[in-house]
Amino acid sequence: MNLRDLLAKLGILRVGTKKAVWHSGKDLPEEFLMDNVMDAKRDLTTRQDLKEVKQAVAGRRSPDRFCTKCGKPVAAGQKFCTSCGTEIASR
Repeated sequence: MNLRDLLAKLGILRVGTKKAVWHSGKDLPEEFLMDNVMDAKRDLTTRQDLKEVKQAVAGRRSPDRFCTKCGKPVAAGQKFCTSCGTEIASR
């Protein structure tokens, strides 16, 4: 997803137009029912978009532990802080 698409999904940037011909309410495009929506696939947030964000956030999890002396993150299983050398108490 590029910056323009992200801004469109957040409702910050809306550009474009859409023309359509419809014969009943069932044929009416979603874009015509909402203000400032030019392209429903690009501008509206879908379940797939939420899954992508969830996966991106899960990949950047914060560490479970921190050094008590310097405050740097400590990976699980480490016995000493890689920054200051302080021994890490096991849980």
